Amino acid sequence: MHNLYLGTAKRMIQIWRECNYINEKNQLTMQELANGIVVPCGYARITKKIADGFSFMKADEWKSWCVIYSSFVLKHVLPAKNLENWILFVDACRLLTKPSINDKEIDEAHSKLQLFCTRFQTLYGKSAVTPNMHLHLHLGECVYDFGPIYAFWLFSFERYNGLLKNIETNQKGGFESTMMKRFLERTYIGSFIQSFVNHLPQFAIDFLHHISNSQDQLAALHPSSTASTFSLSDFVEYSLNPRHSALGCEPLPPSVFPIKLDQRITMCKRHYECLLEFYRHAYGSHDLFDHYSNCESNQIFVNNRIEKMKRISLLGQEYSSGSYFRAYYLENNSEDKAVFPGRILYLFQHLITINETVITHTFAFVEWYSSYSSGSYQPMLNEGIELWNEPSSVLNYECIIPVYRLYSPIAIAKYRFTITSEFKRLVIPLPQKIEA
Repeated sequence: MHNLYLGTAKRMIQIWRECNYINEKNQLTMQELANGIVVPCGYARITKKIADGFSFMKADEWKSWCVIYSSFVLKHVLPAKNLENWILFVDACRLLTKPSINDKEIDEAHSKLQLFCTRFQTLYGKSAVTPNMHLHLHLGECVYDFGPIYAFWLFSFERYNGLLKNIETNQKGGFESTMMKRFLERTYIGSFIQSFVNHLPQFAIDFLHHISNSQDQLAALHPSSTASTFSLSDFVEYSLNPRHSALGCEPLPPSVFPIKLDQRITMCKRHYECLLEFYRHAYGSHDLFDHYSNCESNQIFVNNRIEKMKRISLLGQEYSSGSYFRAYYLENNSEDKAVFPGRILYLFQHLITINETVITHTFAFVEWYSSYSSGSYQPMLNEGIELWNEPSSVLNYECIIPVYRLYSPIAIAKYRFTITSEFKRLVIPLPQKIEA
C-alpha cells in the first residue's frame, strides 16, 4: 500500500510534472478519459482529482490509478519509452496485489520491478531513485515469507481507523472505551437481533436488520446444506477451464448466503427460449427438457418463472445487474480457450425438478462483446488493454451463464480513435479475486 501506491505511484506524478509531461491542460483531457471508464465494485473511482492535479488522493484511489486508469489515460501523454517503463510497474502491481498468487507470478512481478527500477534510473537519472524503489526488490521475498500482500497490507487497518474516527464521543476522558463499546455494538448487532428469532415474527426481524443496517450473521454462519458441500478447487476450476461444463446448480460459497431474492416473475419469451436451450445443451439432451406449454409426462418441465437478485458476492468478487466481467470459453471449432468480456443484464435463480428433486440453478443473463474484426490490430495490448466491438444482439443459450463461470470483473470504456471512426470498447482486465 505505502510502498507501491503512496510511494512510487505518487512520486512518478511529481517527476512527470517536473519533466512537463503532465500539466494543467492535459490533466483536464486525462480526467475526461478517466470519467469514461466504468470501474467495477471494489475499486475506487477518480472523478475529479486528476484534473485537480492528483490532490488529496487516497491509497485506494492510487491503486485504481495504477491498475485501471493510468495505462489508458497516459497513452498519449508520456513518451513511448517512459510509458513502457511505467507499464512494467503497473503489471507488477496487478500481480503482487492479487489475493492469491503463485510462485511464477511472484518471480514475474519481481523481474518487472527490477527492470522498472533499472530503466527508471536511465530515464530520469540516479538522483530521482528513492529508497521505496529499492524496497520494491524485496517485495517478492515478503510474499514468499508471509503470503500475498493482500493479506498484510494496511488497507483494512486504515479502514477500521476511519470507522473508529467517525464514532461520536464526548471529547473527554474515556473515549477509548466509548469507541470499543460502539464498535462491538455495530459488529454484533446482527447476531443480537437474530437471537430473538424464536420470539418475534420474521417481518420484525427483517425490519430490525434494515434499520440497524446489519446482516443476518447467524444465517451466514449456518448456511444451507447445499452450501456446506462447496468445493473451492471446483469453483476455481470451473471459472478457469471451459472444458468443465458448469450446470448452474453447483454448490455456492457459504459466504453467498443468505441470498436476497426478488419476487418471482415470468421470463420474457426470448429469454426463456435461451434458458430452455441452455438446459438441453448443458445436460446433453434435447429430448429430456421441454417447453412448459407442451411438456409430456416423461420429460422435465422447464417453467418460465425466475427469481432475480440484485447482487451476488462470490468470494470477494461483487456482481450485480450492469456489472462487466470476463469468462473463459472455447473458441469456435477449437480446443483453445479464450477469455471473452460481457455485461450482466440480470442475475437470477431458477428451479427445476429432476427425479422428484427440486434443483436450484443460479445464472446470469448476459450480453457478449463481439470480437474486433481486425483482431490482429490491438494498438493498446502492450498497456494491457484489449479492443472489442459493441455488444452482439444475438440471443442464444450462451447468454445464460452459470455464476461459477464468471472469472473476474473488468473495467471498460467506450472510445474511438478518430472523430470519424466507430466507437469501440476498451477492456481493462482485472485479476481474479478469491477470498477463501
